[in-house]
Amino acid sequence: MAQDHKYGQVTLEHGDHIPADEPVIVFRARDVLTPQLLAYYHMLCMNAGSPMRHLRLVAEAHQRFLAWQAEHAGDIKVPDSETSREWMPS
Repeated sequence: MAQDHKYGQVTLEHGDHIPADEPVIVFRARDVLTPQLLAYYHMLCMNAGSPMRHLRLVAEAHQRFLAWQAEHAGDIKVPDSETSREWMPS
């Protein structure tokens, strides 16, 4: 099962398989930088020739993140890993 070093196991609803040795990272809406990241990723996907369906999914995710941040302004924060499993004592 895939592992994000900050959040742990990543599970997939649709049964797709991510090999255990493939790195995975999770970006959350509470991260103030994620909407910018998604906008940049969208541009990179366009330049790489990604199909329209993928571009729409990324654009829709971008809008959902912006809307969530607008509704939860008090929950937005600068990214950190202070409580990450990587930093916690064994």
